[in-house]
Amino acid sequence: MATLDLDEELLKDEELVTNIKNLDNSIVDIETLLESRMSINYTALSVEDKIKHDLLIAFTLNSLYWVYLRLGGTDPTTHNIKRELDRIKSTMDMAKGAMAKKNMLRVDKKAAERFIDHALWTPEDKKRRSHNMEKPNKKIKFDENGDPSK
Repeated sequence: MATLDLDEELLKDEELVTNIKNLDNSIVDIETLLESRMSINYTALSVEDKIKHDLLIAFTLNSLYWVYLRLGGTDPTTHNIKRELDRIKSTMDMAKGAMAKKNMLRVDKKAAERFIDHALWTPEDKKRRSHNMEKPNKKIKFDENGDPSK
């Protein structure tokens, strides 16, 4: 009889009832997410998608186990699950870096060399330019027939 009174008292606590409803909705959302991710054709995925899929599943399951330990009264920070979650997070960072490196812009080395060669000034360039400029600026003398004289 005392448990009925306790249950009725707990049902009167609106904050607790709201929190339990939110927890139930969150569990349903997690179930649908996991069902949708587990029902895909894994072999048809690209390598990047396989990595994302594996990391999502591993992180989700380990996070759920973390919550399970917390609800059971165990301190998960002293449990091996913390080390496993840290390992998964570092793997996620490595994967993110590798994917970013793949999409990084590439430098056309030959074009860069041409830009640099033309942008840098050397004394030889000055001599070559002044030498080239003297030829077109020479006065050309013509003879009586209109032919250029040498």
